Amino acid sequence: MSTILFASLALAGSAKAPAAPACAADLQKALAEASPSGVGKAWVELANCDAATAKAAAPAALPRMIAGSGADAAALSAIKLGLGAELRAWVPSMQPDERSSFFNTLGEQCAVAEVPAFFAESEKALGDKFWSDRWYAALDACRDPRAVDVLKAGLSSQASERSRFKAILETLARNLGKDAIPMLQERAAAEKDSELSAYVVGAFADAAGVGSASGMNAAAAEAAIAAIIALAPTLPEAGLEQARTTLLALGSEQRSDEMAAHRYRSVAQADGSLQYAVYVSKVATCKKDSRVEVHTATVTGASRTWPDQLVARVKPTVDLFEWHLPKDCVGDVAITGSSAPLKDKAAVEAFYAAQDAEIQKKNPGLKAKVFPEEPIGL
Repeated sequence: MSTILFASLALAGSAKAPAAPACAADLQKALAEASPSGVGKAWVELANCDAATAKAAAPAALPRMIAGSGADAAALSAIKLGLGAELRAWVPSMQPDERSSFFNTLGEQCAVAEVPAFFAESEKALGDKFWSDRWYAALDACRDPRAVDVLKAGLSSQASERSRFKAILETLARNLGKDAIPMLQERAAAEKDSELSAYVVGAFADAAGVGSASGMNAAAAEAAIAAIIALAPTLPEAGLEQARTTLLALGSEQRSDEMAAHRYRSVAQADGSLQYAVYVSKVATCKKDSRVEVHTATVTGASRTWPDQLVARVKPTVDLFEWHLPKDCVGDVAITGSSAPLKDKAAVEAFYAAQDAEIQKKNPGLKAKVFPEEPIGL
């Protein structure tokens, strides 16, 4: 081997790594001296100067950070530099509200390719902690396929944790927007659990953007309304009660009222309509005594009326009832509606009997005069 070659090898073997940029030394010193509130900003400045030096300093620097804008910027830089493990180790130091704010801020950076990759890696690294600490909440606007896959995986792995499942489902619906509606419709149609069915129906509002900063998406709302109407004949009771609320949130009061016929289909009349009953009473104080007068009526054609709407809807007709008490009697009119539609005459009579017993209990010694009225049509 020639002397020149030996010399070349010797030089190669003794070569040193490139020197750090001139800015690194001062910034390292500033980082070491920074207070917890300034560590994030100082570390970002070092990372912008010299990534290699910043990576080497990260294990000691990142745990010293406290939540805040400097930490948010440091987290993004750390993710870009592949320091996900170090960042995950720091997150538990925050208070729950700080952690939630941090996740939301980081989620807004999902256009940076490394961010959705970080969340996907974190779900695998943290397991159940990823879900219990609500990391996933950052992904409602992160429309990267990796983020969507994380949320879909959560629906399967967290199904036994019902409140968690509901929150993940709502996050996925917000993420996908209108594109979530076919998935929600399919899931609702297949869901056998009444409570979970209600969760799925509720998520249609999230898919339409109800309550979002950008407002409800009209096209998504229209698609969600159509999906709920199609599902209604097979939804369980809890799902139908949620459908009522969801349709109201989607701006469709008429369709919301129509859910009553599905909810109470087990007690519908032969023609499919619903029947209620009302018990209208007046306990009056007269000059010489006290008296009780009662008017009873069935309420027919009430297929678009929920129990809590009944009294308000019959009141205009009830106000026209003729009272037979002497003119010197004074008392308030009380309208009591059946708490659910009534299937048949026996159920109606049982409702009246229960009200008779209640008014007798409250007014011992007074016998009510009862006046049956014609059915009230709605």
